Amino acid sequence: MGMGHYERLLLGSLLSSGASEAGWRFDIRFAGRVPREDLEAPEKSGLEAATCEGYAPDRLARLPWPIARGVLNLTHRLPLPDLFHSLSLAYPAPAGRPAVYTIHDLPPARFPDEGRLPRWAKEAAQAAAAIVTPSEFAKSELVSLLNLPEERVHVIPNGYERGVFHLGVPAADPALLAGSGIHGPFLLYSGGFTRRKNVRAMLEAWAQLAPSFSDLSLVLAGPTEPLAAVIAEFPAPRVVLAGYLDRAALPRVLKAATALIYPSIYEGFGLPPLEAMALGVPVVAVRAGAVPEVAGDCAVLAPDGTPESLAAAMRSLLEDPALAASLSRRGPAQADRFSWEDHAAHVLQIYGSAAAS
Repeated sequence: MGMGHYERLLLGSLLSSGASEAGWRFDIRFAGRVPREDLEAPEKSGLEAATCEGYAPDRLARLPWPIARGVLNLTHRLPLPDLFHSLSLAYPAPAGRPAVYTIHDLPPARFPDEGRLPRWAKEAAQAAAAIVTPSEFAKSELVSLLNLPEERVHVIPNGYERGVFHLGVPAADPALLAGSGIHGPFLLYSGGFTRRKNVRAMLEAWAQLAPSFSDLSLVLAGPTEPLAAVIAEFPAPRVVLAGYLDRAALPRVLKAATALIYPSIYEGFGLPPLEAMALGVPVVAVRAGAVPEVAGDCAVLAPDGTPESLAAAMRSLLEDPALAASLSRRGPAQADRFSWEDHAAHVLQIYGSAAAS
């Protein structure tokens, strides 16, 4: 999902950016989520050192800040590195060195079904030398909810995989689509199922539209069981549950879609719309969170996340071929504004400033 892509793409961009030649040495530590054999394979990791730490983030999140810091100091080997960069607020940095955090957004502070923030979230963020976040919306959330000084929160938009999502990608053929249960023209949703993803409202909107577009189906790609439960709760005609799409197949399936439907009402960035625009696929989304910053004027944005608003936005695209063609034409240029190389370069600048402070 989104966090995993960020971790993979940021590390790859840093390692290919010349950072090592500039004197940076990376010791990447994972909290048991990556098989050790993958980390230790040089052709896979490209890292000078890689270790697994075994502490459980959920348990750590319940501890008082001084105790959590003590646990972290014990689990990290000496000598301490010059700087820590934690890619999630769930993995705080030990004491003793400057810390940089990447925080994409704070859904647990807004939605009960997204879990809870660590009890020490404010202390950890306030102790950081710098915070990286991908949008002005996310920055406003961090400043407001974590009481952070604005000057310490740096907005650096994420990028996308330009070699994977581009206009030259061929659309999936009928045989490839049939393997995921897709037959004929379709709209695609790709993402999770929590409340902020707003899948229920999308299904209700589709139920309103489906009788008028009998040749179309709505395809849901993502975690199978929870999405199946949502579909059962809000039945609508011609809904296809594709499950997780293979990463290699996703661009081709997305390229074959009539449009990407992205009903989320809270995102710190919004990678699926960016990938769709890079492919020249029209996007229908909601004017909420960071999505307007990513999409600009190259998507149909519903005013809010209600079923009626989403249905009207979807209908406006489906009934206006000229609008769809315009979005397809303008989307790639909008996507081209976002680059992992730029992101990594700005992160390295922050490293330098944090390490010198």
